[in-house]
Amino acid sequence: MTMVTAIVALALLGLGACGTSDEPADEPTTSASETTSSPSAPTSEPTDDAAAGIVGDWQDTEADWTVHFHEDGTYAEDYQGVTDFRVGTYTVDGTTVSLEGGDGNTDTGTIEGETLVFKLGTLTRK
Repeated sequence: MTMVTAIVALALLGLGACGTSDEPADEPTTSASETTSSPSAPTSEPTDDAAAGIVGDWQDTEADWTVHFHEDGTYAEDYQGVTDFRVGTYTVDGTTVSLEGGDGNTDTGTIEGETLVFKLGTLTRK
């Protein structure tokens, strides 16, 4: 969802800079500055307590899998010795955690007590 916000902001920024010769010189500047302030209002940081609660490093030693959840809503996975094997953004909706990778795939898991349960394995806080 944060990628969509960024794309919309960039599109609006581009549209704000496309003025006609009939417009006053100040109008595109005002429009562009308003557009650049909009993306900062809805931050990409997790907004609910559940999302903020998973920020940090989680691991499954049996699968040799670690997920680093960052405050800005991004994550990086280390898998079987490969650092940053997969990166992307994450969201939390109730007890469902979604990892949307830069590869276009989304993995979903559930928050179950002090663990995050995915098909690949069960993560515990490091």
